[in-house]
Amino acid sequence: MSLPADAWDNGTPCDITVREVVGHVVAGNIFAVRLLAGASAAEATAGLDADQLGDDPLGAVGASCERQTTAFAGADENRVLHHPSGDISLDTFVRFRLGELVVHAWDLAVGGGLDRSLDPAVVEALWALVEPNLDEMRTMGAFGPGASANLPNNASPQRRLLDAFGRRP
Repeated sequence: MSLPADAWDNGTPCDITVREVVGHVVAGNIFAVRLLAGASAAEATAGLDADQLGDDPLGAVGASCERQTTAFAGADENRVLHHPSGDISLDTFVRFRLGELVVHAWDLAVGGGLDRSLDPAVVEALWALVEPNLDEMRTMGAFGPGASANLPNNASPQRRLLDAFGRRP
């Protein structure tokens, strides 16, 4: 999936522009690298409110993704991470990042006028990780209003996942 060149200023379901969502994702990747390296919450978040995309948004995305992948690959499974919401395990942080990345992929698809369908295998795997831990993830304060409690019994897995993360497709 590739964003159209004219989509950067489009709105998204999380009430910010496509460019702002991409910047948020890049900042999240940088945050993850810092946190996984042992940074405090203050150190991990320092400077992330600045523009992370510069003149080469796609380059910033690629570089931050590579650094994040390397950081997760080398992460100590027993390290306590000092997240702004409190100390958390690596498992909790993995769920947090995966949820954020998948849901923001959907936000970008909507904002970019692209196919909104998420890979069913990704949705199923993420839901299996997230569903038993929804309350814990919500306390991290990152997923909007959370579940609506208005889903029909026959709602698709994607709709259930998005709804749990505060999206109302």
